[in-house]
Amino acid sequence: MEEVVADAPDIDEEITRLEAAVESLTGSFGAMRERAGVAEENHRKLAEALRDTDLDEMAPTELQTRLEELAEENGRLRAAVNEARGRADRIRSRLMLMEDELADD
Repeated sequence: MEEVVADAPDIDEEITRLEAAVESLTGSFGAMRERAGVAEENHRKLAEALRDTDLDEMAPTELQTRLEELAEENGRLRAAVNEARGRADRIRSRLMLMEDELADD
């Protein structure tokens, strides 16, 4: 009987540790459940957006290829716009020079 009484504080400590562990696991489970809910909602939104763009029928490699094509086209268009801006600046400069010459006459 003395052994049972001597082990009583150890049992209480173990129960306290187990309760803390269960509480920690319960909190972790709740956090994971919330994260899973957010992930599922994000997945739903992305799937819906993909359906709206009609890209869901394309394979990922086709999407990558199309993205690369669009990036190249974007680069060409950017270069064309920059060239057009340069030309517009030169024309503007010529017009300003002509206006100045006409004003001097």
